[in-house]
Amino acid sequence: MARSDDDFAPASTGGGKALKALLLTGAAVGAAALANALIFYKTPPLVSALPGESAYFPTPEGDIFYKKLGSGPPLLLIHGIGAGCSSHEWRNVISPLAERHTVYALDLPGFGKSDKPDVTYTPELYLDWLDTFCREVLGVGGGRGEADVIATSLSAALVIGLSQRDPSLFHRLVLVAPTGMEALARETGTAGSAAYAALKTPVLGTSVYNAIASRPAMKEYLTRRIYHDPAHVTPELVAQFHTAAHQPGGERVLPAFASGKLNFDVSGLFPGVVDLPLLVWGRHAVESPLSQAEPFLKANANAKLEVIENAGVLPHDEQPDAFLAAVRPFLAGA
Repeated sequence: MARSDDDFAPASTGGGKALKALLLTGAAVGAAALANALIFYKTPPLVSALPGESAYFPTPEGDIFYKKLGSGPPLLLIHGIGAGCSSHEWRNVISPLAERHTVYALDLPGFGKSDKPDVTYTPELYLDWLDTFCREVLGVGGGRGEADVIATSLSAALVIGLSQRDPSLFHRLVLVAPTGMEALARETGTAGSAAYAALKTPVLGTSVYNAIASRPAMKEYLTRRIYHDPAHVTPELVAQFHTAAHQPGGERVLPAFASGKLNFDVSGLFPGVVDLPLLVWGRHAVESPLSQAEPFLKANANAKLEVIENAGVLPHDEQPDAFLAAVRPFLAGA
């Protein structure tokens, strides 16, 4: 039987529209994936401006980059956690601190010049990385002596946890604007789990990350929430954060960090820190405001607070002289 022209028509107009929408969606996703890839591809390799000897420490998941400078008892510097963070934040204090210590400034896995493995990032994994680094590189732990440590924001929680897991790792703890106890104790919840799942979606998650870590967004964030004086947020500093954020794999920590899955509850651990922990806070900190110091002071009668004027979350970068004046006597045991 002869076929009519209708036999070759689409089954329905709706089916044609659906196919067209599907093709347009695929093209949009492909374009977004290409744009994401180009941003990372066009970013130059990160160069560490810190003085000292550069080295890498191997772990099963990847290599940890660090700088070593000075002589004397070991002092570990651990940067904060967030897009573009790295050991660069210690640039203004590493040399003065190295006058009396052997200073180790590392890039945490997932940040800076360290490898960024495709793993599920958890506080426990970071604790294990830092534990191994301290034992193998600094030569402390297990009765082999102690190191002093300075850690910023969320990394301070990791230091508190390690200090209680093995008291022979650290002696003096300097916690710079540590993330508040209430925030650390907050459970991820349904919203956090949904955010984690969304940000783990390859194209969507990377697109969100590139929006957060764009130069304009980073400049805005650094100016409004990290530094007190906008003059410190120079084009060079923004470029440093942007470059650090867009090293290959730089987006992989974001889902765990943004969803709260990297929060580490220290409310039951901080009271056990006995070696006079020092809290250092910028008076005008926004991201971790000074008001968050009170729960730490209430939880541990040994804790001492030093407030740095005219500074935000990174007083060691913004007011290095005042920071050193507060920290040096503490590290010297005064």
